[in-house]
Amino acid sequence: MDRIHDIIERLRLTNRYVLAAVLFLVWMLTLADVDLLRMVKTHAERHDIETKMEEHRQRISELEADLEQLRTDPSAKERHAREAYYMHKPDEDVFVYR
Repeated sequence: MDRIHDIIERLRLTNRYVLAAVLFLVWMLTLADVDLLRMVKTHAERHDIETKMEEHRQRISELEADLEQLRTDPSAKERHAREAYYMHKPDEDVFVYR
């Protein structure tokens, strides 16, 4: 009889610990101010923003290189005017192929 009573008492203590652990996990996953789900979402958003920032940095570098080329090379200015604004000399016909 004492043995059964000891087993029941151990189960009660074990159940308390399991219940406490489950409640703690539920609280940490969903109810806390900085819960795990929000942290995962924020981490994904941060990664997306950093990726976009790197793309913008590359685009800025390309544009700065193009600007420097336009400032220094007269033929680049003419090429840009012809390609971007379809400018042409009075005696020319322009055909645009895409």
